[in-house]
Amino acid sequence: MAERQRRFDSPTYPYERVESGYNTMRGSEKIPLQILSYLMDLPDANGYVPVDDNDRPRVRLAKYLFYDGANPLRQPLPTPEQKMSLLFNGEEPVLNTDEQKEKHPKGYRLYPQMYWGQSQLEAQATLKCFLGRVNPTSPFAAKIGLVFEILVNVNQENTTRTDAYSRAYNMEQCIVEALNGVNITGVGVVEFARNSYYESGSRAIADSGTNVGRELNMSIDWMESEEVPR
Repeated sequence: MAERQRRFDSPTYPYERVESGYNTMRGSEKIPLQILSYLMDLPDANGYVPVDDNDRPRVRLAKYLFYDGANPLRQPLPTPEQKMSLLFNGEEPVLNTDEQKEKHPKGYRLYPQMYWGQSQLEAQATLKCFLGRVNPTSPFAAKIGLVFEILVNVNQENTTRTDAYSRAYNMEQCIVEALNGVNITGVGVVEFARNSYYESGSRAIADSGTNVGRELNMSIDWMESEEVPR
């Protein structure tokens, strides 16, 4: 009886996994939000508080994303509440009430997914992060494509009024500096190298409306994680 119960408790019943430690990709579904949370550079329970220092790529990225006018780097670092107000909430995909607009005065600008259903009612910059092609390198590990899509309204792409003329490319550079070679705890090392992941690179893009921008492809090493998703 006990032996039969043990078999029933197996997540692969009535079959068995022939070798332990095989990669199941469990936990990798959380990568886009985890990456965006890192890029938002929020205070944490350990006492960390981000400082307003333009030498830090995540500080520059937040300013390029939040401030639409000239010289965004001269503006103060957005507050944690202001940063969080940019993150897309699928339970309120369209901000059409006064209360929602007050809570999200800049609208949604950060999306941990490939598509969304919200119409762009105002000129703005947006950043999407989603998973691209997954290349298993062994039964135990994989290279996961990390895709960033940066879109900027054409009327704002060149409004920075600095030598760094393109807002979209400025944002791309900040992302590469913030992530390349960084070990994201519990996930893996982020890389920007074509010999490591053949789709790595970046290119100019535009949508069918009024936005131009950049698509940035990086990769992240993944090995089986024992963490149980919550």
